[in-house]
Amino acid sequence: MAKHVVVIGGGIGGIATAYNLRHLMPELKITLISDRPYFGFTPSFPHLAMGWRRFEDISIPLAPLLPKFNIEFINEKAESIDPDRNEVTTQSGKKIEYDYLVIATGPKLVFGAEGQEENSTSICTAEHALETQKKLQELYANPGPVVIGAIPGVSCFGPAYEFALMLHYELKKRGIRYKVPITFITSEPYIGHFGVGGIGPSKRFVEDLFAERNIDWIANVAVKAIEPNKVIYEDLNGNTHEVPASFTMFMPRFQGPEVVASAGDKVANPANKMVIVNRCFQNPTYKNIFGVGVVTAIPPIEKTPIPTGGPKTGMMIEQMAMAVAHNIVNDIRNNPDRFAPRLSAICIADFGEDAGFFFADPVIPPRERVIAKKGKWAHWLKSAFEKYFLWKVRNGNIAPSFEEKALEIFLKVHPIELCKDCEGAPGSRC
Repeated sequence: MAKHVVVIGGGIGGIATAYNLRHLMPELKITLISDRPYFGFTPSFPHLAMGWRRFEDISIPLAPLLPKFNIEFINEKAESIDPDRNEVTTQSGKKIEYDYLVIATGPKLVFGAEGQEENSTSICTAEHALETQKKLQELYANPGPVVIGAIPGVSCFGPAYEFALMLHYELKKRGIRYKVPITFITSEPYIGHFGVGGIGPSKRFVEDLFAERNIDWIANVAVKAIEPNKVIYEDLNGNTHEVPASFTMFMPRFQGPEVVASAGDKVANPANKMVIVNRCFQNPTYKNIFGVGVVTAIPPIEKTPIPTGGPKTGMMIEQMAMAVAHNIVNDIRNNPDRFAPRLSAICIADFGEDAGFFFADPVIPPRERVIAKKGKWAHWLKSAFEKYFLWKVRNGNIAPSFEEKALEIFLKVHPIELCKDCEGAPGSRC
């Protein structure tokens, strides 16, 4: 009888894992559970917020798609996990037994500053991005000061930078940039830190970008409250400051959702309820449970004066998914080989008329290679990659061999590595 793998989550991590499993083992039974009926291309949510993309441009309905690849789709919220019974319960009460479980839910958003959820906007989901788009129309009609940034504990800083620079471009196009002061406030020790200790010259790179575009910045502070007309933050000396704001967009911090917490402290990290995994992204206690994506508990890369976390980018998540798929299939086949993801990252941040290109291999230092470039070519590359990734999703193959070969030739990247000892922190070298 075919083994049954249940994947919770229909984002990049969940889809990539399900597709990789299907290619590696055609006879495997695969079920994907997601409360969202669509796959959304997360890197384009800032574009959706700006009105530069329509929702249908960057999303694909899952119900008609997944059965084409013999993947069962359950469009329900996963309510709880019982790791001792190997069972997932959905919101309707349906109980689904599994041989292997992959948790790729994505995070629960935590709006940790007072008034953040009520008075600010977000671009972390498609729904939030569409709401932000409406708020931007109000800003264009009644221009005023803008404050963008990240609260303490945030691990995903890139979209905030991208949004600030894209908004500058849009305001300039509309001829109202001079009416809209932009301030960037972040918990990072310096701008361009990104939660990873910087990427090569990223500090100087971002400082130059902001200086060229007349964007003020305040780093190494903790945003305490967001009110309808101002942002209140505290510096390292405990002094409180205010910045006027008629529009704000602050990144929330992430933690594991309730379904992960339901599995208990051996699966969910007690501190943030994210999935506890080892180097091979396997839970150390329940060996048939794996984590993929933002929901995995990866330790911060370095301690900072204001708490920050490390990002999990799309490329990192694809590598996690590939490693986990290989590890599950090898376990089924009694093959002792296990793999760990390389956790390298390509990040393309769109600025409107041009874009920044960052590459770090691996993301967690010490790194072997770092690239930081800027140009119009990067803007077009980001647009092309969006269409390419959606094509991969529609065609049921997230990791085509030609892509792997191209990355190896041009960037000397291998997505996964053979790992003789999985019992180490995720991201540590095998």
